[in-house]
Amino acid sequence: MSDTTQQAQELFGTLDEYLLELADGLAKAQAELGAISSAGAPGRQFTYYVPKLDFELRMDLRVETTTVSGPTPTTGKVLKMRPVRLAETATSQTRTELVSIIRGSFVAVPANEGLPPVVLDASVTKDASGLPMVVARLRNAAGEALPNVEVEFNLDRRTTLSLAGVEPHPDTDVTLAVVKTDASGEARTMVRVAVDEKAGVLALTVDAAGKTLALSCEVPR
Repeated sequence: MSDTTQQAQELFGTLDEYLLELADGLAKAQAELGAISSAGAPGRQFTYYVPKLDFELRMDLRVETTTVSGPTPTTGKVLKMRPVRLAETATSQTRTELVSIIRGSFVAVPANEGLPPVVLDASVTKDASGLPMVVARLRNAAGEALPNVEVEFNLDRRTTLSLAGVEPHPDTDVTLAVVKTDASGEARTMVRVAVDEKAGVLALTVDAAGKTLALSCEVPR
């Protein structure tokens, strides 16, 4: 038996790792189906999707215990598992601590709870005094404003260092990190620039409704 085969047999992982692999395979299959269509009545076209995927996993289970030393030692336990090979189930030579059968299903549901997709837009403007102001707008695909949605604004210090060549001043930041959209679907915050800010450009991020936008603005002099 090769070293690679031996390592593969001894490879244990967590349940979420196996489920994520299954979900990734399902997503790829759906993408292939989505690229296939058939012509129907005039003006109509049919597409295909996977409505449901049932799965069954036969797993070897074991519990790994890790201890972190220090003034107050802590011990953690993680449940690890690996698929049971057919050759192992057919013989009595398997080195299985515990065998479990896990069954489940992936069921297709409408994206965004069946609502139109969310569209996030953002821009950097200047207020009356010339200071940078970030404005975010949330709409759905139908063009309707989305009020009372939390929008998170951040100064991306790592990207600013990459763009400007220097780190932004510790006092430079957004004035409001989390703002809810108003009745028109807009949220805004000011960018507080330190007096002795050396960076010529600042990188910003806007997060809302599971979407992220990256922006940049010049530092006023």
